[in-house]
Amino acid sequence: MAVELGYYTLSVEDLDRAAAFYGALFGWEFRREHETYLHVTNTAVPMGLTATGPSSQPNMYYSVGDVDVVIKRVHELGGTTGEIIESKSGRGCACTDDQGTEISIWQPARGF
Repeated sequence: MAVELGYYTLSVEDLDRAAAFYGALFGWEFRREHETYLHVTNTAVPMGLTATGPSSQPNMYYSVGDVDVVIKRVHELGGTTGEIIESKSGRGCACTDDQGTEISIWQPARGF
């Protein structure tokens, strides 16, 4: 099976202001996961808001079965990877392809 988008985040400056804006605009409902992250609870494609500063593009997380296997393959293909991040929702890692395009991979935890 081909890998598909599994999760995405919007980077914002202020979580509370963003929740008020997007909640009013799109009807999104939120669950605070920690001080820098809100999970959107009522969308078909899982997503969230992260307080890492404003960005013009969302961060796309591609759902994979095994982060370690994909990291190895990224390196074999000439790309680079960052540190693996462990969270309640699973394991993830930022990747850069052999042309400099940045993506993220995500191995969902059970139930996500």
